[in-house]
Amino acid sequence: MLKLIRSEWQLLLFGFLMTFWSSPGQTFLISLFSGELRADLGLSDGEFAGVYSLATLLSAITMIWSGALADRVDLKKLSLAIVLGLGLGCAMMSFSDSIITLLVSLFLLRQLGQGLMFIVSSTAMVRYLDEHKGKASALASMGYAVAEAVMPSMLVALLLWVGWRQSWQIAGVLLVVFMVPAILYLLRGHGQRHDDYLTQLRQPVADDARVYRRRQWTRAEVIRDRYFYLFAPGLMSQPLMFTGFIFHQVHLVESKGWPLIGWAALFSLYAVVSVATKLVSGVLIDRYGAIRMVPLVALPMGVGLIVLAFSTSLVGAAIFLVLTGITVGYQSTTTAPFWSEMYGNQHLGAIKSLGAAAMVFCTALSPIVIGWQIDIGTSMDTLAIASAVYIFLTSGLAYYAYRSRPRSVVSQQV
Repeated sequence: MLKLIRSEWQLLLFGFLMTFWSSPGQTFLISLFSGELRADLGLSDGEFAGVYSLATLLSAITMIWSGALADRVDLKKLSLAIVLGLGLGCAMMSFSDSIITLLVSLFLLRQLGQGLMFIVSSTAMVRYLDEHKGKASALASMGYAVAEAVMPSMLVALLLWVGWRQSWQIAGVLLVVFMVPAILYLLRGHGQRHDDYLTQLRQPVADDARVYRRRQWTRAEVIRDRYFYLFAPGLMSQPLMFTGFIFHQVHLVESKGWPLIGWAALFSLYAVVSVATKLVSGVLIDRYGAIRMVPLVALPMGVGLIVLAFSTSLVGAAIFLVLTGITVGYQSTTTAPFWSEMYGNQHLGAIKSLGAAAMVFCTALSPIVIGWQIDIGTSMDTLAIASAVYIFLTSGLAYYAYRSRPRSVVSQQV
């Protein structure tokens, strides 16, 4: 791994920074402002979750088109456009004074932050570092883990100091001022790397020119593949459940009687575990493959949800976040290599946009469903148990897909 870092540090750092600065579009950050947003706009938990979920759903629909830009647009130009758009989204959020402006702001944050920042970063890692895609994905995705470790405590302090509107303005300015020069520097000479990738994509792996490196599926072919629908629920169970609980983390903490600052502090422990898991899973993926990892990805979080349901102290919260950190570490590292192993790299942006759209749809659905359940009086403990059951079922479905899938999908005859 050290050899990979020394030789490809610029591309890896680009991926790391893109995932780190996706934070303004992530649920863990947006939800920290939920109390102030609801108070200023006069929204209930369920109503705010409804606006958030609608914006996320619109983002998922748009992503089916926008994600394919990673296959057609120069990486540097696309990355700069995403960063500037995300900065605009932060600015708009700071001026939100109605449901309409809140909806537009959340759409920009979710589409550009949660969606395209991740698609661009993860696609670049597996496309240009294919032989080390597990380790590259792990190193790049650590940006998100670091953000989860440092952002909550910093933003709680910033929120108390300058208020929620000014906090969004500061975040937007820092994002643009830092990321624009970073992208210009780190992607110098990327055009030659992309040309080399296109040449390599068409090179035979053996003397027999009839055998190509890997079948390169189109998005239309993936949509018709039944294994896509068998594996996807297992991959999506973590963002589905974790997003719902983190979006309503303020209510969760209040219902448990825990101090918010104590809960926020535990994210450092969660991040450390997530980072360690990323490093381990990156090595395992390069050695054994990502496909066989999918059935195992969400199981630790399922156990953690059961612990959360029966816990009354921050010790239980810590166990939940540790186990969830394991799942998040595996899931974030496994997803992009999984799509690459199953369907190839040539149309990876378009294919990943399907997975990303499904993931974003899940993150749109869970906050509103959990918010509605909160509004009608369902306890967070009951919701945690139901979520754990769902995770175990989808993991079983992914295991069935792994055992029954055809094994001869990695090459094609011409």
